[in-house]
Amino acid sequence: MVMKELYIKKNKARGDHMDFNLETLKKHEEWNESYYFNFHDRKNDLTAFMRIGNKVNKNEKSMFFYLMSPTITAGIKLETPCDDKPLNIAGLGYHELEPGKWKLKYDGPIFNPLDKTEFRVKMDVTWESLNPVMNYVDCVDEKQVELSSNVASEHYEQFGKAAGKVEINDETFEIEALGERDLSRGIRAWGSPKMWMWINSEFSNAEAFNITKLSVDEGDIDAGYFYTGSVNEPLVKSDISLEFNNGIPSKFSMNLFDKKGSEYSVTGEVVRFGMIPVDERMILIETLSKYNWDGKEGHGIAEFLVPKP
Repeated sequence: MVMKELYIKKNKARGDHMDFNLETLKKHEEWNESYYFNFHDRKNDLTAFMRIGNKVNKNEKSMFFYLMSPTITAGIKLETPCDDKPLNIAGLGYHELEPGKWKLKYDGPIFNPLDKTEFRVKMDVTWESLNPVMNYVDCVDEKQVELSSNVASEHYEQFGKAAGKVEINDETFEIEALGERDLSRGIRAWGSPKMWMWINSEFSNAEAFNITKLSVDEGDIDAGYFYTGSVNEPLVKSDISLEFNNGIPSKFSMNLFDKKGSEYSVTGEVVRFGMIPVDERMILIETLSKYNWDGKEGHGIAEFLVPKP
C-alpha cells in the first residue's frame, strides 16, 4: 500500500533499474483508483466510513458506505459499470471543493446485515484537511515497494475535520468530527496479502497518526505518519500486538517508530465493528476504536483484512 509510481520516478532520475513497469501495471485488469473517507463524531458517538473505487480495465465501479453508533451498525456495498462520473455511485458522491477540502454526500438506504433492517440516510458534510498529505513512499525502500505491488502502487494519507449533517430516518445529527482520508492507485488484488492492518486515530486538531502494516509471503511492509502539530513524521516500523475475541480483534498495543528514531506507544480498544466481504476469500473488519497515547484519548478506524473464517 505504497506509491510505486513516485518511487519509479525517483529511481529513473538516478538511472536505477526497476523490475516493474508502471505502464504495464496500469493495463492490468485489477488496476484501481480508490478514494476513502471516514469520520467520528464524539458528541453523537456516530462513525461513518465510505469508499469509491474504479477498476476501469474491467469496467467496474464499486462503493461502500457504513454508519456505526451504539444503536446502528448498517451499510451498503455494491458494484456498477464505470461511467463518466467516477466519484459518484448509488447515492454516494465526492466533490473536491479545493485542495484538501471535499464535499461528501450520500442519499439512500443502508441495511443492518443481521436482520436486513433498512435505514434511510441523507448525509451532507464538508471534510477539510488538518495536515499535509502524507506520501507513503517516504516510509519505504525499493524492496518494500516491490512487495506491495499487488495491493497499491501509490498511497496517500491525510487527517481532517468534518462538519455538516447526517439524517438517519427522522433523526438529524449535527456533525463536528475528526477523521482520515486516503487515496490509493494501483493493482487492488484483495487476496494478495496474507493480512493488512490500517489504523488511524485523531487526538485533536493537531495530533493524529496513521499506520499500515501489510503482510505478504515475503515479509511485512510498515508505513504511515505521526503528526504533532508541525510536520508528518514518517513511520517506518510498527510492533503491533493483538488480542482477539471470537476471531475479531478486541485490543491492541503498538510501538511505532519514525525515521528519526522516535518511538510512540499507543494502545487501542475496539468499541464496535462492521464486516465487509471483499471477495470469495477475504473480509474487511472495520472497527471504531478508542486509543490512548501519552495520556490522551483519541478515536479512529482500525481496519483489518483477514481471510474469511
